[in-house]
Formats: sequence, C-alpha cells, structure tokens
Amino acid sequence: MPAAVSTAKAAFVAGALALCGLATPGAGRADDALETRYRMALHQAVQSQWRKPDIAEDVRCRVLVRQLPGGDVVSVEPVLECGFDATARQSLLEAVYRASPLPYAGFERVFERQLVITFTSGAP
Repeated sequence: MPAAVSTAKAAFVAGALALCGLATPGAGRADDALETRYRMALHQAVQSQWRKPDIAEDVRCRVLVRQLPGGDVVSVEPVLECGFDATARQSLLEAVYRASPLPYAGFERVFERQLVITFTSGAP
C-alpha cells in the first residue's frame, strides 16, 4: 500500500474513532494500535448488548466504567456530559453490565481499570 494511502487511511480511522469517543491520548506510543483495538473491542461489546430506546440523533453520553483485571465490571456511571434522557441512560448502563466481562485477553498491556467511554445515539 502506498504511503499516502496508508497515511490517509490512518487519518480516516483516527477521525472515525474520535467521533465515536474512542480516540486515545498518547499518540506515538508503541501500544497505540493495541489500545485503539482495545477501545474498539470495548465499544463493540457494549453496543452488542445495548437495547437502544428512541434517542434523538447525535446525542452523546460518556460513562465511567470500573473493571477488574479479566474485564469484570465493578461499576458504571454516567459522567456529567451524558445527554441521554433517564431511559436511554439506564439502557446504556445496563448494556455495560450485560457485556461483562469486557474484552481483556490479548489487551493486558493496555488494560485500564477505570476508563471513560463515549456513546453516540446515532452510532450503530
């Protein structure tokens, strides 16, 4: 793959991750690719369990997830930036618990016991 195409693809993926709230700080670290895959795996695990109620388009909710090594969810709570109504917020929190244990195997180097994940109503 030509370098220009590879760079454009990386920029596109980084932009898409940022829109989903999956962008991570620390660009240039050796584990950036693994951390990005970890964040995507977390997001997909929760999305697969989320029974979304009707939510206005492009509303975001950030949740603080605390987990144990192995991915068992200890707690989840919305952070101040959650724009979902009470029903949507509760459905998201329940989805995080249903997704437990969250992805862990293969991600041990980038595992985070406490992390914030952003979900957007319009995301699949």
